Amino acid sequence: MVGSAIVVALALTGCAAESPAAPDSLAVEAYVEPGGGAAAAVTATDGRAATIGIDGVTLAADGAGLNALPGGVGSLASKASRAGASPELLVSNYSDAIGDFSPDVGTALLADPDHRSRVAVRLAALAAAHDMSGVQIDLESLRSRDRAGLVAFAAALGDAVHERLGADAEVSMAVMASTDEDGYRDTGYDLGALEDHVDRFVLMTYDQHGPWSDPGPIGALPWTKRAVAAAERSGVPADRIDLGIAGYGYVWGGSGDAQLSPAAARTVAGSAARWSARDAEWSAVLGDGRELHWSDARSYRARVALAADLGLHGVALWSLNTLALPEPEAT
Repeated sequence: MVGSAIVVALALTGCAAESPAAPDSLAVEAYVEPGGGAAAAVTATDGRAATIGIDGVTLAADGAGLNALPGGVGSLASKASRAGASPELLVSNYSDAIGDFSPDVGTALLADPDHRSRVAVRLAALAAAHDMSGVQIDLESLRSRDRAGLVAFAAALGDAVHERLGADAEVSMAVMASTDEDGYRDTGYDLGALEDHVDRFVLMTYDQHGPWSDPGPIGALPWTKRAVAAAERSGVPADRIDLGIAGYGYVWGGSGDAQLSPAAARTVAGSAARWSARDAEWSAVLGDGRELHWSDARSYRARVALAADLGLHGVALWSLNTLALPEPEAT
């Protein structure tokens, strides 16, 4: 997931729509980070999301435990339930010390059986204490040496979650997108083995480009299709995959924060905004040399259509903090 999303206006302007937000057969997950207008954003989903993923709790630096749960998580879980969604607790290896997901923190957990067992039990207890329906593993920037440990952790978490929350409780996993099988394995995912312990996989088919790269689409449709195909070849059935959808953009050049909401991107771009039918995203090149790419409600609907065409389980929007869940019909 995208760490420390910039919470800006949730209203979206100037976005055409051609189709409903999600066919009845597709499940929708919407992520949210505590703070700002998060509570109102969750309430506004109003029955249109099956799951609200709440971000969430982070691993301690030594991998042996968890950092304190952010304030507001319990309230968001309650609001998700009242909005007709199942709240899900995310656990990640995001590190404030480096401002990114930490491979070392991930390995500190995954390489130690005692750490895996202790953290799994603690996560299940936290989820139960806040009336969550399950837990999502969001361990990113892992390495090939973490594959076996990740499988073992998923198994331990499944046992703990089912014991505390019931046999129907879910363990899901967010997976960094790759366009070939080696890419998934190199980033710590043995998808074929994980499939035995994970109920649902969210492919993070966004951040194809970002401030760390040259300018480009957040998650172009052709790249997205290749990532899904590679995950399926790696052993994950289509009906266990949720397609990740970005609700944000990036700006290259200039000063200030690189990430921005779709509404903010549209405002900055003005008449320079251009829609790409190929990528199903917006872009703009400004006179001062800045370049923007962003994904919005129109992009969301294009990816919902793609998920339906590919026979996937559903879609997952990151995040409600920057884009309100699109309405079923254009308004």
